[in-house]
Amino acid sequence: MMSQDTNTPLTDEEQAAFAALPRDADPGRLLEERTVKALRVGGLLGARRVRRTWSAAMVAAGVAASIAFFASGLAAGQWLATRTVATSIATASQENAMQVAAAVQRSGSAYVTALAALGQLSDTASAESIAQGREAALSALYAAVGELVLLAPDDPLSATIRELMDRRAGESAGANATTIRNVVWF
Repeated sequence: MMSQDTNTPLTDEEQAAFAALPRDADPGRLLEERTVKALRVGGLLGARRVRRTWSAAMVAAGVAASIAFFASGLAAGQWLATRTVATSIATASQENAMQVAAAVQRSGSAYVTALAALGQLSDTASAESIAQGREAALSALYAAVGELVLLAPDDPLSATIRELMDRRAGESAGANATTIRNVVWF
């Protein structure tokens, strides 16, 4: 065992070895990190406080990312709103078409019912009233055929009915040039 007697003189070799040792030795970064870690684990050193500094580039990148995020949210919202509106319009037009078709059905039924009632009145009503009712029925039928031809221009049946009605209107106009026509448009 070695004793630490400070009174023992050093040999020349020992003095030369001590003199050859460097006076300032850098312990290295690793030794410092191990020491700080050991002190933290032992509870002798508090938690490290990191102070962040924001550079201009980091602030600019954050602002750019915020603007991009906002713009993408705005674009997504617009796209969803457009899709929703288009769906609503398609649904409304389909419902509107169904309502118009139902109105056409009701009007057609009312027209046929009115014509049947006019036919039953022919025995009791005046001839002038019946002629006026017949003229109104033909005018309504002519207008309906005209709209049907516009709706389906390739339909040969509606085109043929219109031609026949045009021919009849031309014949009756020539025969009754002095007759006044009372037409009720609705």
